[in-house]
Amino acid sequence: MKKSLIKTLLASSIAAILCLGSTPSATAADKEKEKEKTEEKGKKGGSGFTGKAVAVDKAAKTVKLSGKTARVIQITDTTKINKDGKPATLDDLKEGDEVSGGFKTTADGKLEATVLNIGPKPAVKGKDEKK
Repeated sequence: MKKSLIKTLLASSIAAILCLGSTPSATAADKEKEKEKTEEKGKKGGSGFTGKAVAVDKAAKTVKLSGKTARVIQITDTTKINKDGKPATLDDLKEGDEVSGGFKTTADGKLEATVLNIGPKPAVKGKDEKK
């Protein structure tokens, strides 16, 4: 009887160890795949930016931004430029203007603007209106 109980406990323990041992490695593999997807999205996809235009080079079509990380954003013919919610051009942008928008990273590592918004962000409607 004792041998049977010991065998059952031993088998149960081994099964539990195998189950617990495989779960963390599967989770680690899932986390690694998710990290790779995020990195790949960052390489292909875009992101957003906000800051002040500290330098505008209209000939080179670039805008240098202030902010946490000073970045140079490339403006292209396909960049949608808006000022105060209306269509605008790069000529409407002046040094010191607040800017925001979206960009994509090109194969050579440049930040290419997809959208450039000139001026402060509009106030968000919502919770404050109800009060």
